[in-house]
Amino acid sequence: MLLRIVRSSFVNQKKAMAVMIVAVAVGTAIASSLISLSLDITSKVSKELRAFGANIKVEPRLQGIAEVAGQRRYLRSEDLLKIKTIFWRHNILGFVPFLYTIEPSTGHTVIGTWYRKSIKVPGEREPFVTGASEVMPWWQIKGRWPESENEVLLGRELSSRLNLRRGDRVELFGRDFRVSGILSTGSKEDDAFVLPLEVLQKLSGLNGKISEVYVSALTTPMDDFAYKDPEKMSPREYEKWYCTGYVTSIAKQIEEVMRGSRARPIWPVAETEGKVLKRLGLLIYLLSAVSVISAALGVSTTMIMSLLRRTRQVALMKAIGADRLNTVLIFLTEALIVGFLGGLTGYLLSLLISKYIGVEVFGTPLRQRAILFPLSLGASVLIAVLGAYLPIRKALAIRPALILKGE
Repeated sequence: MLLRIVRSSFVNQKKAMAVMIVAVAVGTAIASSLISLSLDITSKVSKELRAFGANIKVEPRLQGIAEVAGQRRYLRSEDLLKIKTIFWRHNILGFVPFLYTIEPSTGHTVIGTWYRKSIKVPGEREPFVTGASEVMPWWQIKGRWPESENEVLLGRELSSRLNLRRGDRVELFGRDFRVSGILSTGSKEDDAFVLPLEVLQKLSGLNGKISEVYVSALTTPMDDFAYKDPEKMSPREYEKWYCTGYVTSIAKQIEEVMRGSRARPIWPVAETEGKVLKRLGLLIYLLSAVSVISAALGVSTTMIMSLLRRTRQVALMKAIGADRLNTVLIFLTEALIVGFLGGLTGYLLSLLISKYIGVEVFGTPLRQRAILFPLSLGASVLIAVLGAYLPIRKALAIRPALILKGE
């Protein structure tokens, strides 16, 4: 009897049922696409936020008298490759070393760095490309990057002071260089010459030495646990912290492989990333809830209009013995069927929507996880059940005697 009534309802109310299925499908598609985005947002947005530049700074560790006296210490170039061997090596997007020194004859600051360098990492087929062009995306050059060891970048402020332009020649450490470009960074590079790292190491007698390293790494947003002191953690807590991609745990692992180093997060960058990711996550959840509620209201409105056309039918069923449970089952079964059909359609639509969002926003499609299918069906059933709540209450409130008497 129940299935016959439900079948009759679908046959006699094709337009109303189609409208409800479309409402469920649209709500499910939007919610599923947003869920898919939320599962990928940490890695996708973190990668986009790397436009902020490095989020970890590695410098020589100074302790005791050495720190008080301001002694100059250096890191070792040979340890740089070890950064790509830590537990979170795949999260290291780039790193760039710097060597700072003074040109003895003029007193000008000279900086050595990698402009763009390909490194062969053990165990990986493709070379790892890094350097200032990768890690410092805000560097602006009027001209071009140096293409030979006899070319140099000149900081914007120093260029104005010395009245030097692109193509001019300058002598550093007794060697002649040609200015290939004028560099503007908004930092200390604006008042310095910038040479290839290996060239400066050789000219200054600091072979194999570097002053500091900036590292760009994909990280997990900091939470309350991430701020705990590792030295006060239990072994189990320390293992969890060490194996989570916090900026602090990645910095700790870099310290372990670079001898005599101190790695610390660049907190303004790290905290900004965490706040952006948390707010985006909250926004996605709110939009998902809004899409579910909006679709449920659409189902509810359509089902109430359908109930108004079937008031006498419901009253007659109750008059011949249908109790509250029978009435609820009829409308709930209709809602579940609508939810299932709308869920399947919505899931297929979400595949297209999530692919479009991924390609247009991030340049690559979002990952399609198996869990999205049951989540889509669950969202569609939730929409249908929420939408059926008010119609069921109105159906239960129908008084057969008054309806059948025409009052």
